[in-house]
Amino acid sequence: MSRAPVTVVGAGVTGLTTALALHEAGYPVLIVDPAAPGSGTSAANGAQLSWAFVAPLADPAVLPKLPGWLLGSDSPIRWMPRPDPALPGWGLKFLRACTHRRVRATTAALLELAALGRPQLDDWRTRLGLDFDWRANGKLLVHRDAEALAKAGRQADFQRQRGIDQRLIERDALLEREPTLEHLRDQLAGALWTPGEALGDCRRFCEAVAGHLADQGVAFVKRRVERLETRHGRLIAWHDDRGERHAQDPGETLIVAAGLASRRLLATSGIRLPLYPLKGYSLTLPLGVEDPAPEASVTDVAYKVVYARLGQGERRRLRIAGIADLDGWQARPRDSRVALLKRRAREFLPALAERIDAAEAWTGLRPATPDGRPRLGPTGIEGLWVNAGQGALGWTLAPGSALALRAALDGDDTAIAPFRNRPLR
Repeated sequence: MSRAPVTVVGAGVTGLTTALALHEAGYPVLIVDPAAPGSGTSAANGAQLSWAFVAPLADPAVLPKLPGWLLGSDSPIRWMPRPDPALPGWGLKFLRACTHRRVRATTAALLELAALGRPQLDDWRTRLGLDFDWRANGKLLVHRDAEALAKAGRQADFQRQRGIDQRLIERDALLEREPTLEHLRDQLAGALWTPGEALGDCRRFCEAVAGHLADQGVAFVKRRVERLETRHGRLIAWHDDRGERHAQDPGETLIVAAGLASRRLLATSGIRLPLYPLKGYSLTLPLGVEDPAPEASVTDVAYKVVYARLGQGERRRLRIAGIADLDGWQARPRDSRVALLKRRAREFLPALAERIDAAEAWTGLRPATPDGRPRLGPTGIEGLWVNAGQGALGWTLAPGSALALRAALDGDDTAIAPFRNRPLR
């Protein structure tokens, strides 16, 4: 069966998984991105594949915390005041999403999207021989507060109804599983343990996928798509940063999967994509064979910092990631926020203090929607589709988003239905 060509804009994890899923279904694919594969927001994320942890940030429980979070210098989420016409509208939509009904519905939809993609990632990893430091090591959400631990237990009950294996464990069981945290005994209440979680290096995954696609003859164009040209409700061309016009024939599809840049690009065709950047920080530390580091992926819930050990032998390293700043559209790290992340990490793993202090910080702008749902599918302009807005769950949701989009192109829009929301015009 002959299929019409598809152009994918974006060579991060979302764009590359989209391209791979379509290529394997027989679609002729072209990938357009000015940067190297996986070198943007995918480059040094938290490394966790959090299949079971997809609850949106927009939650009624965050409302009383917002003043302290947004204004406190040591808060895990902080607003850096600056004139920005995009923020008030996004913020109001975020507040409207903070209802129990919407959170439950969004969580259920995201769990289904993650579950759709999980076996596909395993299939690609094994069948294509992709090497990206994958490890199924389980995940611990460590709680310092008994009340927060009890709430985590209630969330686990909700997710167990959807087939997710999660267990609440008390402090002694936590420290038996992760003895590297023994020095924090008096500060810990317990943890939520999810044995099925995994981790890996997202940038290496992107590079491996890009290498496979190139070997299969998929073309990469190192250009920036500057604007989209439409006529009578149909996409007829895209224009690149060299001033060249690329015609779009009837039946062809262009999928914008360019992370935060999707917002600007779609705006050139009159489409308002509700994305705003949440700036995240990470550190990557080289580890010696004897250096202590958690075996499982660990999230320090109170401070919203994650710890993930990657690689083996000489490639053994620790990824430490956290912080979500509303800090405009530039990715430059702030010294005060780097210092905060390093301080939290030193307190959590004091044996690695020198390595933590010496680590250079990386930042990425997560493309966040107000309600936590990515936007998938047709835009209302013929031939123009979108796959963007996965936020901090980019890698976790990328395979499922790709499969949902592929199914929709084939005529089955069941999987994208919860993420189409309303027409994007």
